[in-house]
Amino acid sequence: MRPSTTVTIHNAVSPLEIAAFGGLISEYTAWCRERYKNDPWLVEMAFGHQGLDAELLNLAELYGPPNGRMLMAEDAYEVLGGVAYKRVDARTCEMKRMFVRTTANGRGLGRMLCQAVMTTAAQDGYKVMRLDTSREMVEAIGLYKAFGFKEVAPFITYPERMRPMMIFMERALDPPA
Repeated sequence: MRPSTTVTIHNAVSPLEIAAFGGLISEYTAWCRERYKNDPWLVEMAFGHQGLDAELLNLAELYGPPNGRMLMAEDAYEVLGGVAYKRVDARTCEMKRMFVRTTANGRGLGRMLCQAVMTTAAQDGYKVMRLDTSREMVEAIGLYKAFGFKEVAPFITYPERMRPMMIFMERALDPPA
């Protein structure tokens, strides 16, 4: 890994930044396929159910203002990770696609991105953030719990085979400073 410089987190707004965010999602998908290589049906069913191919073609509409935001963590050399949120209703948004590149693990970027997406959503007027993830994503679940997310009833209907594998979480957002 290259020497660390100052990490910045910013909104992905230009076409190049949005394309880079899409690249992170594609990298995340490949990472999931490797992590779940013994259960490939899970990854294919999850991303198929979520319409990942259509999502990648419509990132600006799904996650760009006024429907949400895409945040990217960068250092002077490269994009290291990202996270997005999307509008559910006037009070509620959903965290999506949190991912930190393996080469950037151990730098606290997951924590930085999680805090940044919650702060940004609160500044945009949201009161509640929710998310869903696989029960196997123990590192992510630990991070979310450390930020005060609590398990809630399912708010998305997944195929029957996937339901036992999913966890749903939510937390109230702190008012903007």
